[in-house]
Amino acid sequence: MITMSPQLIGWVGRHILPHERQLRAWLRAAFPAIDIDDVVQEAYCRIATLTGVEHIDDPRRYLFRTARNVVLEQIRRERVVSIEAASGLAELELAPEEQGSPERIVAGRRALEKVERLIEGLPERARQVFRLRKIEGVPQREIAARLGLTETVVENEVARGLRRILDQLTDEERAEMPTRRKSTPRGGKAKEQR
Repeated sequence: MITMSPQLIGWVGRHILPHERQLRAWLRAAFPAIDIDDVVQEAYCRIATLTGVEHIDDPRRYLFRTARNVVLEQIRRERVVSIEAASGLAELELAPEEQGSPERIVAGRRALEKVERLIEGLPERARQVFRLRKIEGVPQREIAARLGLTETVVENEVARGLRRILDQLTDEERAEMPTRRKSTPRGGKAKEQR
């Protein structure tokens, strides 16, 4: 739980809250696909962690910049293609309600074996980055530091590796992959799965 000092609470009340309506209007116009409430809440959380405000000459600009940074981070995270978002490969085990069909289990196992072979077929660096990021769940920044790469290179290797794997799966194999139910983001269309 974040605890704000009384001085910071007063500063936020005087210098930040009066700009929230403008911030929401700007976010709505500039980034129509985002969840505005989430962005505003995250911006307030970040401001609540400030240990001082002496360095802030323009509180309105600071609020807008903080919110913009939150949005950009969300966009960056969404650009890192996840296996789950691309084809449901993150859930290679069958969901409990789908376990009744032996054919489905066999098909899922075959698809898993093929995906494992495709991962092994990736170039050395791509395979190493892909395994660390998508199988072991190592953060992108840590992979970059471990392997002496930039985060952009890590991100690109993961995306290229995933693309290569998906391109080599047939539509039938993709259909056999056990997947999560597709969810629709609040106020938006479901994202394309490829």
